[in-house]
Amino acid sequence: MVWRESLGKYKLKIGELSALAGVTNRTIDYYTTLGLLDFKRSDNNYRFYSIDMVERIHEIEHLKDEGMHLNDIKKKYAPTEAIDIQDIRLKISELEADIRNISQTDNLNEAKALAVKDLALIKTLLLFIQH
Repeated sequence: MVWRESLGKYKLKIGELSALAGVTNRTIDYYTTLGLLDFKRSDNNYRFYSIDMVERIHEIEHLKDEGMHLNDIKKKYAPTEAIDIQDIRLKISELEADIRNISQTDNLNEAKALAVKDLALIKTLLLFIQH
């Protein structure tokens, strides 16, 4: 492991990562292509991996040994940026509209129904945010 001045951290080249993780360079390339491993590109276009990727490779290998398919493993490591922000904004707008409707209604049953729907929506949004 070498201090990479331009990256400001300890980063591993693919050969260093493969040696530490006990897998081939080809396996690392494959996992990277699938989006299972995070990396940064240097100015000279080398891929550099953090030391955390050693543990991730071990986890991936363990999950594979347990019979999990790579597509399922990929879902576990899906980046949070994949969350559709527009969808979340739309859901928040729906919540705001429901809150206005609840405050304007005299019908208690209608208000309860809107509150239950909104609670379910809030739980869904929290699940998005937590993953």
